[in-house]
Amino acid sequence: MSQRPYENYMLITDLDGTLIPRGGIVSAENRAAVRAFVNGGGHFGIATGRTPEAAGGYVKELPINAPCVFFNGSMLYDWEKQQVLATRPLPPAADGDKTIWPRFAQACLERFREACIEIYTADNCHIISPAVYDDPRLPHEYYKYEHCTIDKLADIEQTPWLKFFVNADPVELRQLEQLAADFGITQLANSFYSEINYYEFVAKGASKGAMLEEVRKLPAYQSMTIIAAGDYLNDNEMLQLADIGVASANAHEQTKAAANQVGCDAQDHLMAWIMKNVVECR
Repeated sequence: MSQRPYENYMLITDLDGTLIPRGGIVSAENRAAVRAFVNGGGHFGIATGRTPEAAGGYVKELPINAPCVFFNGSMLYDWEKQQVLATRPLPPAADGDKTIWPRFAQACLERFREACIEIYTADNCHIISPAVYDDPRLPHEYYKYEHCTIDKLADIEQTPWLKFFVNADPVELRQLEQLAADFGITQLANSFYSEINYYEFVAKGASKGAMLEEVRKLPAYQSMTIIAAGDYLNDNEMLQLADIGVASANAHEQTKAAANQVGCDAQDHLMAWIMKNVVECR
């Protein structure tokens, strides 16, 4: 048997609910599976809504050697070189109005007063809502963030927004969907739930799936079999565009429907399951 049996395979995985159980860490079983995959010539990457810095605290012990997707598709990143390969910032309005995103953010502040509202740029997470309403997850994350006013970020040409994020009650998020439609935001952005209480906006055409297609254009990856793993709605397109899409058993029902296979629960070591039931079976 070849010492590099997996050299024509790429495995790219979501983090929370897929590689990592909610609120957990990468298991020893998953670490061993990923290392065996990479040692066998495989190419391993991650696709997440997080920043590279935020993801780093969870995957620092993993041998990541393939392009990674961050900000739910707004950034393609070379992990080994710590280099941004491509970004898809939120655009101005069709008529060139560059104030549409700051005006929309201000409307969200006024309408959803107890929401946590975050603006992500390439270098930081900026929270424009009062600190008392911060997402409870923030103190446990591995990245820096700051509280600031919209004014600091109002020039989207000088400081491009890669993602706009609202954490609020699901009832309010349904109202947010309507507010976005009223503003014309739906013409400019892909919007989706990444959790039941998380609603996100990235540029139209930006998604984990779209960035996976960018990976396919890279000469080294054009002939590879790509396996993608995920658990929630923001993963659906990536699973559909991969050669093999695997949903965790704990995944959203629509995500399971988008996948070719449904594996084990995230807490039962999905990467190890993929190695045994997908990679080694081919």
